[in-house]
Amino acid sequence: MDKAIMFGMYEFVNFHICKSLLNKGIEVKGIHLEDPENVPFLDEKRFEVGRNANFIEQTLPEWESNLEDEKNNIGIFISVYDLFMSKKDHIFQDEAVTKPIIQYLENNKNDVKIVLILPVQLLTSTFKGKEIENFVSLIKALGKSTQLFYLPAIYGPWQTPDFLFQQVFISNYQKVDIISEEREWTNDILFINDAIEPILELIETEKTGGFLLESGRKNHWLRCADYLEISENHMQNKSSEILQVNSAIVKIPVKKVTPFNKAIKEQRDHVQRLYANHL
Repeated sequence: MDKAIMFGMYEFVNFHICKSLLNKGIEVKGIHLEDPENVPFLDEKRFEVGRNANFIEQTLPEWESNLEDEKNNIGIFISVYDLFMSKKDHIFQDEAVTKPIIQYLENNKNDVKIVLILPVQLLTSTFKGKEIENFVSLIKALGKSTQLFYLPAIYGPWQTPDFLFQQVFISNYQKVDIISEEREWTNDILFINDAIEPILELIETEKTGGFLLESGRKNHWLRCADYLEISENHMQNKSSEILQVNSAIVKIPVKKVTPFNKAIKEQRDHVQRLYANHL
């Protein structure tokens, strides 16, 4: 893969993948799926990647109008996970967004590799999100090779306030409602750096199919929440469903599980740098 096209590159997980690809010398074209001015801390995120000569940022219409060079050995990254957690499901019903992506993949199905970052909830029997399921089913059939990465809760720098841990950290600087959202999977959790490593390794192997990333630790999310001294009344929506994992999904225990104290300190320090400067 010589080039990556990332749809929604400033979303939480996608942003970390973007930075990792840039560090590997891969050219990344980041495509906005919404008005960029709606992206929190946009200037700070642009500062982290904007100096890299391999990074290009475009709106969706700008990308559509200049597709002649978008061929051959290209990876297409779509983080459904981020959009799901941020409750931006409406994007999957907006043809102005989905149609050009689907059309591009249909026209170049023999030349592109598709990487879908997905919420682990898609593997449950009660997942409510037909728009997401339909979009994923359509997209994964359009590439010469498709990889699907299913993620549990992810934490670390740039985690969004949709996650309980980030709410706790932000509450030191502004008033927030601290509550575990229904969409946060609390049966497992991975530090963002620990999750990115196997994703990039599997992308390089070009193995196709579905991959479920796991910490390999029992009650890992709850242990992390206990470390943060989060009370039970803030965890009323704890996940209890069992995943339906068939032989088509490969379980991938991450090689490294960063200790809570180190990972949490990194996220807490990052929140402090962001929010203390905006008080």
